[in-house]
Amino acid sequence: MSEALLEAQAVDTLPGFDETLFAAIQAEPQPEMLKRKREEAFKDYLQIASPTNRDEEWRRTDPALFPIAEVKRLATLPQVDALPAGPSDDEFDVVIAVQADGFAIMRNNDTPEKLGITISSLAEAAEQQPELVEHYLQGKALPATSGKFEAFNDAFWNVGFFVHIPEKVEWERGLLIRYHITEPDSLLAPRLVVVAGRNSRAVIAEHLESADDIRFVAVPERELYVDESANFKLVSLQEWGAQSYQITNDWGLVQRDANLNWITLNFGTTRSKMKFGSDVAGPGSAADMDGIFFASGDQHMDQRTLQIHSSPDTYSRLLYKGAVKDIGRSVYQGLIIARPGAIRVDAYQTNNNLVLDNGARADSIPGLLIDADDLKCSHGSTIGNLDPEQLFYLRSRGLDEEAARRALILGFFEEVIDRIPQAFIRDIVHRNIEAKMES
Repeated sequence: MSEALLEAQAVDTLPGFDETLFAAIQAEPQPEMLKRKREEAFKDYLQIASPTNRDEEWRRTDPALFPIAEVKRLATLPQVDALPAGPSDDEFDVVIAVQADGFAIMRNNDTPEKLGITISSLAEAAEQQPELVEHYLQGKALPATSGKFEAFNDAFWNVGFFVHIPEKVEWERGLLIRYHITEPDSLLAPRLVVVAGRNSRAVIAEHLESADDIRFVAVPERELYVDESANFKLVSLQEWGAQSYQITNDWGLVQRDANLNWITLNFGTTRSKMKFGSDVAGPGSAADMDGIFFASGDQHMDQRTLQIHSSPDTYSRLLYKGAVKDIGRSVYQGLIIARPGAIRVDAYQTNNNLVLDNGARADSIPGLLIDADDLKCSHGSTIGNLDPEQLFYLRSRGLDEEAARRALILGFFEEVIDRIPQAFIRDIVHRNIEAKMES
């Protein structure tokens, strides 16, 4: 981009993420399509104002909490032949392992190839399936108006994957994507694009973690496309380390008679700001969004969900359960949007919160934005401590105070945990909850 053009624009860059860095990224070997897509995103990035705590979406989570100026973008990660195996890798057909120095796509069998499934880096997919990548990367799942960090990922992503499940394919064992970052003062901006073809069935699991003793920033973005009559499930377990930060923007587009089942499990980071939006865009389509979050110590977790209905005869259900203890804080902002013409919509949103200590705080802000009639949209929200009558009942049956509290807290989350298909992820979630209670 020329200096004259930059001067003519109202330029707003995040510290260190400017034209110099972008020019270095564009000089790297990569398909011309990706360069063009990055260029388009960078132009948007320059013109979008950086968020402040005066913006409603950021009013409860000051952007200044995130040390963008103090970290350095990891160089675009190269692909390597293999990385160390994980304890649950053999439960999946394919495992993508990501570390600070590279990523590996490791196949346990040839099932995906037999089914015609594409699992590749964005660069490889752009060369081998350019029409698909052109259509879906930075595609219709994204909102019409991008935010600063959405454009940031579009322009500066440093590792990206493309998954395409052809129509009528049933992929039972699915894909695991593992992130493990140990590089201090670094920034990872991963990009995931998933396309579930017509009448397909598939599941993808993610496990994100980093070392506790390093400062690290993650700015992920996901685009999920669920085509007609498809059924796609994504389970994302976030265990970033104690000195990490995360800003996430995820979007799903669901077509006629299709279903997106999305489960997010958030335990790590010191500060996080996460947005998840699903658009049920065809008659008969549905989105189920479930989540667990647990903030302890001085953790601050801010989550915003959008259930968008842009077509009539659509359904969405959301259940987010969270707990805060010590001086932890959580913010949940949820919005159900029914666009003009979206009649006969059925949408419900539930956010339940446990406040386990006097110094902890949970904010719950559900909302509706309805531009249609003949529909059913509602929400429910609760904030409170453990029920003293339930505690008394368990203690009267022989449990001590600590064991009774532990049983009630685990039971509070179990409704969501039961919906996780992978046993090893359920085990990790249980361990996280127990560790939070013991800390």
